[in-house]
Parts: sequence; C-alpha cells; structure tokens
Amino acid sequence: MGMHTRTQDTSVMRQTDTGLLVEATRSSTLPKKVIYILVRARTSPKIVRWAFLLFVFTIPFETIDLEAITRASSLSRLAGLIFFSTCLLYPKVCFRRPLQALWWFAGYAFIYVLNGFFIPEEFVAPFSEQLNTFIQLLVFCWIGSTLLQEEKLTRHTLLTFSVATLLSAISILLGLPGFSEILRGGRVALAGAGPNGFALIMALGAQALIGFGIDQKLRNIWMRVAYMAMSLLPLTAMVYTGSRGGMLACVTGVALYALPYRGSKRKMIAILGATVAVVGVIYVVAHDQSTTFRLQKAYERGDTAGRDKLFTISVEMISEKPLLGWRPIVFAHELAQREGAIYGARAAHNLLLHLLLEGGLLGAMPFLIGLGLCVQAAWTARVHSLGLLPLVWLITILVGSMALSTLLYKSLWLVLTLSLASGAFTVKQYKRKDLTVRTILQRSQKLTSAPHETWGIPEST
Repeated sequence: MGMHTRTQDTSVMRQTDTGLLVEATRSSTLPKKVIYILVRARTSPKIVRWAFLLFVFTIPFETIDLEAITRASSLSRLAGLIFFSTCLLYPKVCFRRPLQALWWFAGYAFIYVLNGFFIPEEFVAPFSEQLNTFIQLLVFCWIGSTLLQEEKLTRHTLLTFSVATLLSAISILLGLPGFSEILRGGRVALAGAGPNGFALIMALGAQALIGFGIDQKLRNIWMRVAYMAMSLLPLTAMVYTGSRGGMLACVTGVALYALPYRGSKRKMIAILGATVAVVGVIYVVAHDQSTTFRLQKAYERGDTAGRDKLFTISVEMISEKPLLGWRPIVFAHELAQREGAIYGARAAHNLLLHLLLEGGLLGAMPFLIGLGLCVQAAWTARVHSLGLLPLVWLITILVGSMALSTLLYKSLWLVLTLSLASGAFTVKQYKRKDLTVRTILQRSQKLTSAPHETWGIPEST
C-alpha cells in the first residue's frame, strides 16, 4: 500500500517538473469560435492563386486586343474568365461572407438596375454592358478581398502588378510596335489605352516598388536600391503620357510615405523613397517638351482640356435632378448635347459627378459609403506589414478620380480589394492576439484559484 502511494506521488512530481498544467485527457474548454480564430488559416488552392496573379498581371495590358481569339477581346478578359472558372471549383474558399463595404456596393448595383427600367430602349444595350462589367468587378473584389487576407499572396500580387507595369513602361519607352501608341500632342500611352487611365496604372506600379524599397522586412540594402531605381521606369512612362491629373495623384500618394514615420526607424528610408519619386517626376517633366507645354498651359492660361466647362454643366444638371439623377447612359448623352455635340455621349471625367449624374443622391450614397469603409480599412491597415501602401494606393486613385470617371476601371477595384483585405487581415490579427492574451489570463486565474484541482493533488494531502 505504501509502495503504491509513493508511486503516485512520484508520478505527480514528474508532472510538476515537466510543467504539465492541464490534464491530457481533459477536453478543451475554449469556445469553438475562439479555437477557429486561433488556429492557422488555410491557404487558398494553388490553382486559384495562380489564376488570380495572372489576372492581376494582365491589368496594365487590358486594352491590347487578341485578334486570334474571336471571343476574347483582351488579355484581361481572357485571364478573368480563367480566374472565375477556377473559383467555381472551390466555392467554400473563394465565396465567403462578403465584407460590409461590398454590401453597400451591391446596394448601388441594385439601384442601378432599378434605374434601368426607366431608360429609353435605344440605351438598353450599353446599359446591360456596363451592368455586366460592374458585377464582374464587384465579384472580383469579393473574391480578392478574401484571398488577399493571406499576407504571402498579397505580396506576390503586388510584385506581379509591379512587374507588369515595368514591362508595359519599357514597351512604350522603347516604342515597341503593337504596344506603344503616340497620341495627339506627342502624348504616349499603351495601344488602345487612354493616357489618363494608363498614367494612374503607372503611378500605382511605381508606388508599389517604392513600398517594397521601404519595407521593414527587407534587410538587403541593395534590394532596396534596386526597387527604388526600378520605380523610375513607370514614373517616366507616366510623365510621357502627359496626364497632369495622373502626376498630381502620384505625387500626392507618394507624399504619404514620409508623413507618418516621425521617430520611426524607417523615417529616412521613407523620406528617401518619396524624394526619389518627386525628383524623378520633376526631372523627366523638365526634359519632356510636350508635358512641359501642357503644364505651362495649365498654369498660365488655366487650361483644363475643357473640364472646367464640363464640370460647370454637370453641376447644373445635378441641381436640376439632385435626388434621382438623370439615369444611367442617359446622362452622358444629355451632357454631350449641353456641351454642344449633336450626337454621342460625354463622360463626366469625375467619379463623384458621375455618380450624382447617374443616380442622384439616392444612387450615389451606397457607393460613397462603401468607399468610405474602404478608406477606413486602409487607415486601419497602416500598422500592417505592408505599412502605408494600401492607403497610398487608395489616395492616389481617389485623387486621379477627380479628373477621370474610374467607376469601371480594373485599377480602381484592385485598389479597393487591397484596402478591404488588408484592413480585414489587420482586424483579424488583433482579435487573435486579444483572444490569446485573454485565454492565457483565464487559465492563469484558474490555476491560481484552484491549484490542487489543476495539478491533480487531493486536498487531504
């Protein structure tokens, strides 16, 4: 009997020495929701990730036609078809619960559909085409905001987009046939692309490369220098487009890199990155006659390429129908007639004016609320490992949207996707840390309040 007692005491002491605080046979007392958040998230299937990266890679080349493929008018559309097809194979991974901002964007789409019942019959075809494009972009944002919550895939996405912008910048700088196109006034852009939209893509690519250059995880100084140097190529291509709005948007976004890092170890690197971008833009502008001439006209004569007149007419039209607007497609034809054109349509060249003209306050509010949630997500994500890049991208595209109707631009929805995903990932990380700390504290309190029960030692001993 005594021998049996000493054996039990010895086993208890061994458990004490090994630090085993919880019996192995006892089931976990944590809630299922806590366990789900604490466990490591599964990565998305490899085929989905590759298809997503392929689609992102084709965004700068979306205006290049594929004449050999009759049913695919662009590289981007073909890559999008491949991506959506692979997502259908893994619905539980790709089609998770949408984030709050996406519900507001869906509300805008619902009002857009309702307005379609009141437009003339001759506008039904372009209305259906724009609705189809918007729904595709919204679904892309839904899937992408889930996939990009994986930090590794997010970095690969940014790197893929940066490589694509580098290749497109090199193609127009070298004047490669089929890629480069010289427009009126000596402006250069990718074949089929508008210079203003292409300038925004170049700005985003340059900012991503600068973001990699100031990344705190990057220890190799030569890699930092290489990223900074490579950013000059898309910056040069952006200047050659002659887009004044694109250059303003780029400089505004890059300036954010330096502001919040006071007292930080990355202060000097961030300032250096912003300085490289600004000085590079100024240097290229000074050596490009067509761009210099456009900037001089804007400064000396107040030339805005007719946007001042267009904005004035848009404000007048909004004041006439502020609540419901002029209906989709219809407003563009009305805007063209008031500007002096007999036939055709005219874009508002401003995202906010476009929304108010199209659906009034009732139609614009859901989209603007969703956009505000994206800004909030990008601000939350500034403590993420990507730093300020989501916020820099979002501010850049918003400033660019002041002179361009970017509602159906893939670049806008890529930026919104990154902002939402980065914000959701940051919030998830906070929840994991908070739950981990609370779980440790709860277990510590139980051990303190009932030590004998936890260690398996009878109270009589």
